[in-house]
Amino acid sequence: MTHPKLPILWERVLIAFALLLLLSIRGAIGQSKTESDFDRLMETSQLRDDFQSFRTALSQHHPDMYRYRPEESLNQLLDSCQASISGPMSLIRFNNLIRFAVSALECGHTSGSLPGEIMESYAAGVPMFPLKVWFADGHAFVLCSKDENAPAGSEILSIDGEPIENIRRKLMLYLPSDGKIETKKNATLNNDAFLFLYNFIYGVKATYRVSLAAAGGNPREVTLKSAKFENTLCPAYKTGSNARPLEITYPGDSLALLTIRTFSKQRINDANQDFPAFLETAFQELQQRKITRLIIDLRGNGGGDDIYGALLYSYLTVEPFRYFLALQSRSKPVMTANDHPGLAVQQPAKIHFQQKVFVLIDGRTFSTAADFCAIARSNGRAIFIGEETGGGYEGNNSGGTVRVTLPYSSIQIAVPTVRYANAVKPAKLHGRGIIPEYAVTATISDMLEGRDPQLQKAFENHQ
Repeated sequence: MTHPKLPILWERVLIAFALLLLLSIRGAIGQSKTESDFDRLMETSQLRDDFQSFRTALSQHHPDMYRYRPEESLNQLLDSCQASISGPMSLIRFNNLIRFAVSALECGHTSGSLPGEIMESYAAGVPMFPLKVWFADGHAFVLCSKDENAPAGSEILSIDGEPIENIRRKLMLYLPSDGKIETKKNATLNNDAFLFLYNFIYGVKATYRVSLAAAGGNPREVTLKSAKFENTLCPAYKTGSNARPLEITYPGDSLALLTIRTFSKQRINDANQDFPAFLETAFQELQQRKITRLIIDLRGNGGGDDIYGALLYSYLTVEPFRYFLALQSRSKPVMTANDHPGLAVQQPAKIHFQQKVFVLIDGRTFSTAADFCAIARSNGRAIFIGEETGGGYEGNNSGGTVRVTLPYSSIQIAVPTVRYANAVKPAKLHGRGIIPEYAVTATISDMLEGRDPQLQKAFENHQ
């Protein structure tokens, strides 16, 4: 019996935001059937019924709505959202309302979006901000551009007079994440969601007044024309899609790099790989090669099957260990090892690596990947490099997902059904992820020149 966490994949996240934006089309493009569908007003009674259906789906299926936010506070916010439906509303505004409510729940596995096929139509036909934006360390930069007036590497200071940091903070109110973690939201914006969400929140525009500053230069204002999504893509972002989920390489004497891009059994099997067999072979080889430093790269790993995280950790310990402390759902408040093997005491693998371990993490290290990191951090078994994980240290709400389509708007709600509590020492910061010992974020120069400062930091620690 497997227990996949069904994480929100980044491709689906992008689709979700695109659809939202689809709602935002208001006359800037031709009168297509899709556009008119989203411009139409829904009746007040329909809106209220749909919002109530959304709340009912949460109350009936979500295992812990108040994990990160007090019950009174969250209920007041949901009541306020519901009370704001005082008259007819377009789909764009209603979808905005649902997204805001989902974000306020502070659960990275809960989502609300329109059917995904809308994304392709929107991306193909709707003009948007023409620059690929990269957020790093509280600043925004042009990652790539086809407009010579806005060269790559320039810092974006404002758009239409509004400081870019204000814009970022506003957009993040419509993005889901576990607890108070922001790295996952930031990573989502960097993965093209900014272009779509900006349209969704600010509306479709024909031109933009953008304040830019080149490195060491003075700010200057340029006017940029909107562009279709295909004209904002960076060539570098199209590479690497065929990389295998599981890889191990040996970049130096006594050093190994183990890359695990997913814990999804289906994705691994689809690539003709087998996770248990791969780990067994890999760790046998580490032993044969007398490896003394192991780097595990979990950046971009959105999770997958629970037990794979526990299996990986079993190769890093000589002692039996607990992985999950407790699991519960609406239908089963107390689960046992008969319900989920992760609740049993886990045994170390026959072959175990006892040398130094470094783990590379970022805002896309989520769900099962974050669970593994939490156990490794709690037991002092690894040194972490990169950014705070997108998944929580203490656990998450995930497991099997219930999907509900709201009857009038067709917005699709995804609700996790199991509350996971990791078997970890008490958290120093409630509602946060695994925070690295070495905080390293890629700068715009790193991105443009193809450097990997997080991996380089791990190499330096190997010396």
